[in-house]
Amino acid sequence: MTSRNFNPYRCDLDGNGPESIHRAVAQAQAFAEEHSLSPMLSAKLAVLVEEAVTNVYEHGAAQGALSGWLELYPDPAGICVILADNGRPFDPREADEFDAPNAERGGGAGLAMIRAWAEIADYRREDGFNLLELVLLG
Repeated sequence: MTSRNFNPYRCDLDGNGPESIHRAVAQAQAFAEEHSLSPMLSAKLAVLVEEAVTNVYEHGAAQGALSGWLELYPDPAGICVILADNGRPFDPREADEFDAPNAERGGGAGLAMIRAWAEIADYRREDGFNLLELVLLG
């Protein structure tokens, strides 16, 4: 993962999925405002964060209470998004492609959108946490 020597925008994730998703999106919006991102890039960052964090809650299946964090910071390559969670291991680089969103429940296009808008810079499992680094390309 990219090393850095400043405090990124960070929020914790906990057992309350909807509230954690809301906090993560609010953090992305605050980051976009402070860094004067274009409206398009601001929207992409918010959607990317919402999709990534939502996937943790919908597919992570953590035993016990889910916990983790989200960090955002500027990077020469784009905007770095670090997502950590204690759910089951999942490397998005190894996930199969699919043809269409789930017509019954909606959703299902999040991983494809993440892959289209961001580089999956790193994934590893460390100390019981998934650590995913995405770089939103500007």
